[in-house]
Amino acid sequence: MIYDSLDTIPYKIFFKIADTGNVKLLSDTEENAEVLLETWSKIYEDHISREKTTSAEKKAFRLSKEIDSLEVQYKVTLMACDALRFDFNEELCQLLTKDYGFKLRTIDEEVYYQDLLQIEREAKAFKVKIGTLKKHLPAVEEGQEFSVDDIMASYCSILGYQIGDFNSITYTAYYGYEKQVHLKIESLKKQESKSKK
Repeated sequence: MIYDSLDTIPYKIFFKIADTGNVKLLSDTEENAEVLLETWSKIYEDHISREKTTSAEKKAFRLSKEIDSLEVQYKVTLMACDALRFDFNEELCQLLTKDYGFKLRTIDEEVYYQDLLQIEREAKAFKVKIGTLKKHLPAVEEGQEFSVDDIMASYCSILGYQIGDFNSITYTAYYGYEKQVHLKIESLKKQESKSKK
C-alpha cells in the first residue's frame, strides 16, 4: 500500500515525513526513491495549496523539495561510482555524464578511475549545497510544544467524544475535526457573551 493523497495519509505520518524527510514512510511496498519523492511532492503540494498555507510554508516546501532531490542525486552518484568501479555499465555512465553533467572518460583505464574519484569529490558539492539550503529552512521554535497526540486528545475533550485511533486519523479527517473544534469554540464564545448581557 502507498499513501498517495491527503485523504489516505495518516496525519501523524504526514508530519513525520515533513519533519524527517523520510519518504519511505509513504509505502510498505514501493521502494523506488524517485517514485516516493514524486508522490510526496504531490501530497505536499496539495497541503500547501490549502487556503491557510502561508508563504513561509510554501518557501519551506520548495527548499525541502530541493534538499530531497539533492540528497537523492548525491546518494545515486556515489552508488553509481561504486558500481562502475567493479563493472562498466552504459546506463550508469549515461546517468553520470548526461543527466548529472559529470565528466567520465572511457578511453583509458587509468583516466577512467581518476574520473570516478573526481566525480566523488565533486559530488561533495551536493552536501555543501544541502547544508546551505538547510540553513534557510525555518528554525524550529523551542518552548511550550504539544505533540499531535496532545492536540488530538484536546479535540476529544472539546468535542466530547473519542475521534478514533490517533495513528490512523487521516490528514483530511484531522482538519475536519479541527474545523468542528473551532466551530464549537465559537459557539461557546457566543453563548458566553449572550449570558453576560
